[in-house]
Amino acid sequence: MLIKSLDAKNFRKYNQLTINDIPESGVITVEGSNESGKTSIGEAICFALFGRTFFLNEDNLHKVVCWGSDLAEVTLEFKSGDGDTFSLWRSVNRNSEVAVKLSKIGADVDIIGYETPLEDPEKVRQALSRILGFDFDAFSNSFYLAQRELTSPDPQSYSIKQMAGISAYSEITDNLDESNQKQAESIDELTPQLVSNQEKLDEINLDETWLPELIEAEETLGSEQKGREHLISRLADNEQTYGNNFQAFHSAKKSSGFFGLFGKLAFIAAVILWGLWFVNTYYPEMLIESIMNNFGDSALTSFSVFAEKWLLPAAVLSLLATIFSWIMRKNAKTKMQSLNTEAVGFAEMLDDGHGYVTTLAESLLPERVVQLLHQRDTEPSTMQVLPPREQFNNLTRLISDSNDYKADPEEMLAATGRLSETLKKQDGEVAELGNGILEDINAEKIRSDKAGNLRATIQNLSKVIEKCNYTIETQNIAIGIMQRSASDSVDRFNQKISDVSENTLPNFTQNRYSQIKIAEDFTVKIYSDEKNDYMDFDEISSGTQRQVMLALRIAMSEQLSINSGNEEQFIFLDEPFAFFDQSRTKATLEALPDVSDVINQVWISAQEFPENAQVAKKIECPADKAVLIV
Repeated sequence: MLIKSLDAKNFRKYNQLTINDIPESGVITVEGSNESGKTSIGEAICFALFGRTFFLNEDNLHKVVCWGSDLAEVTLEFKSGDGDTFSLWRSVNRNSEVAVKLSKIGADVDIIGYETPLEDPEKVRQALSRILGFDFDAFSNSFYLAQRELTSPDPQSYSIKQMAGISAYSEITDNLDESNQKQAESIDELTPQLVSNQEKLDEINLDETWLPELIEAEETLGSEQKGREHLISRLADNEQTYGNNFQAFHSAKKSSGFFGLFGKLAFIAAVILWGLWFVNTYYPEMLIESIMNNFGDSALTSFSVFAEKWLLPAAVLSLLATIFSWIMRKNAKTKMQSLNTEAVGFAEMLDDGHGYVTTLAESLLPERVVQLLHQRDTEPSTMQVLPPREQFNNLTRLISDSNDYKADPEEMLAATGRLSETLKKQDGEVAELGNGILEDINAEKIRSDKAGNLRATIQNLSKVIEKCNYTIETQNIAIGIMQRSASDSVDRFNQKISDVSENTLPNFTQNRYSQIKIAEDFTVKIYSDEKNDYMDFDEISSGTQRQVMLALRIAMSEQLSINSGNEEQFIFLDEPFAFFDQSRTKATLEALPDVSDVINQVWISAQEFPENAQVAKKIECPADKAVLIV
């Protein structure tokens, strides 16, 4: 950017400060004695651009207000790197309250996306940052040297990084470093929690197989209990069934035997009678002859009377008797078969009961569950003591004899009564065992849930810590990449600065020194023809040091201008020749217009300048006046 005009009211010592017709290139000298207002001109430019000065920040800006006034105003007209001209007005009162207005001259268009004129302070700041391409820090470290000794720049300052083109690298690296610090703090915060939760989990010492074993045992006892209860119910329902069936079975058995014998006799009679009827009907002569020969006439007469009246009815009756006997015998057999089927079911029921009362429950449970129950001094019959086996010695026989109802009903009733009583007792004991194991299951579930919650917490903490470590590792790789890229950019920047400085240094030192080398930390070495080697910066005279630093500063300003898109740039040097002798000052003034193709407009303030110095514009500051108009 280039300054086209400056107008200030009640700023510092000036009631009125007006500088017009400022040339866009060449040296502009600001000359005057101490307290004449030279520095105020640079401060007015700085205040207009950034709302502060090199010496005053936003909190004490009221000090720039001229004594006896309530408001200081500065209007700066400047040309941007794009060739657009802007008018920037800024004011401050005694309360350090600042007002600002930015306008684009010659075109009623937006200012980088904003309406013109722009008066919101924050929007003006954002717009100026885009228009200028640099901020206050970069400005004060490059384009504005405010009454200070020329020294080597701080390589860690943001403005230097901006000049070197590594500000983005630096910002990203700083953000990554900050993020890594936060990740490390998170790890430090979470690690004790992880250790504490792991210790709690270790204290629980959960056996993952124990709960399934308890559940298996509880389910087994539950199944046993249900089986016993179902069997007890069946025994109760069939308590009198065997006795009733016993009588019915044996009655049917007798009936079957009777009708079997009767049926056989009726069948024989039917065969004989039907045979006689057949012969008498179809071969009577043969029958008569046989009776006559064997029994005589009287027998024949009797047979004739019987045959005529009773032979056929007797044959039919015998046949019917045979059929009736077969039917009755079949019914008896069917009833016996049905009753025997019930007997088989009853035998199976007794066999199931025998299995329950003669089997230890502990044989059905996992070994560790049995050990737990024994540790509790549990003494139910289902665990250790069976009822006297002799009570059920006859049960196996009764089971076998129940088929065909051979067992005595009274004996069977007594046995089933003892069986039911024992099953009921064991059922209660099994239920008690199941309830105890159920309590163990509930307690183990609580421990398991607690352990599960701890594991989930540990897993989540581990994942977060793992993610933090991964993030740190990844970001360290990114930081390394950024640092290598930044280092390459710094090397290129330093080489450019060295090249530019080598072009300007001979003009500043009357060709005594021409080669300069700048390290990454901006330490400077000068090549000496006499020593045929590079000298450290502190080996040269203080005057030469300042000439070298001035060349370096101009070179850095040129590079910042290029980086910020300004092909033409002003620079304000406040008292840069304070320690120069006349010859150095004159040589420097003569060299300044030609040292850079970018730094076109060079403002220099000094108490006096060599006579006949060729400059583009002279500004003389009166020591005894509060008005300056040039």
